[in-house]
Amino acid sequence: MFVRFIALSLGLLSASVAQAEDSCKVITVSWQYDQCVEADRKSADAKLNASYKLLMTRFESQWKRQPEQAKVYMAMARDSQRAWIKLRDTTCPLEAIETETGSRAYATLTNNCIARMSLERAAYLDTVAPDDPSEVVDVAKVSNSASQRFGGVVARYVTTFGSPCLDVQILAPDGNWRVLSSRRFCSFDGKSFRSGYSYAGFEDHVFADDGLHVTLSLFELRGGADTRLACVIPIQNEQIKELKCGASETSASKTSARVAERSAGVSGS
Repeated sequence: MFVRFIALSLGLLSASVAQAEDSCKVITVSWQYDQCVEADRKSADAKLNASYKLLMTRFESQWKRQPEQAKVYMAMARDSQRAWIKLRDTTCPLEAIETETGSRAYATLTNNCIARMSLERAAYLDTVAPDDPSEVVDVAKVSNSASQRFGGVVARYVTTFGSPCLDVQILAPDGNWRVLSSRRFCSFDGKSFRSGYSYAGFEDHVFADDGLHVTLSLFELRGGADTRLACVIPIQNEQIKELKCGASETSASKTSARVAERSAGVSGS
């Protein structure tokens, strides 16, 4: 079964997590770190299970007048979750390929990856069919936010303290501001902002007629200059599209300089 810990009592699980948190406040030996990473994996897995169950509950409650449609959505969620867990469990061992299979280091690296991916997945599930925007974003953690109307809906972006990710949502102003769709941007060029770059983040958020325009700043892990990309998240027909980025500002500046030089040469002749 893809839903883990279902046989564990919540009381035992809570006690185990609390004990792990206490022992992980001060780590003095390597084996203690390994145990704390394992505890993080279990905690993240529990959060993932809770988010999945809440999603199923939302499908039932929001579509109680159309139970057959609710069953369709719930079946979609089950298939998606099963496929995602298979992806997670076959992807995370890649992060431990430089260690011996079955070793303590192998288990720790794999558990760390599983914990990270599980929390990201839980956050994503929380954005699917939420009852209201407060389910998606902790208001106390918001660092930047703005909105703009697009036809009969309102688009909103949200950034939070401590996270490089950008959340973009479509809200229904005539439906108690219910979130119609949501998309989280946490990666670029196939690499996670958290693990694929030494720094990554969005700046200069501006809404326009075609969507949300942003500047994406990236620092590679192994040196290299700061890359700043002019990007747009298209918003069309009440849908949030994939992030589209053009040339870096450095490349664009060089191109503009060459064009200016050629124009000056033409004028001089």
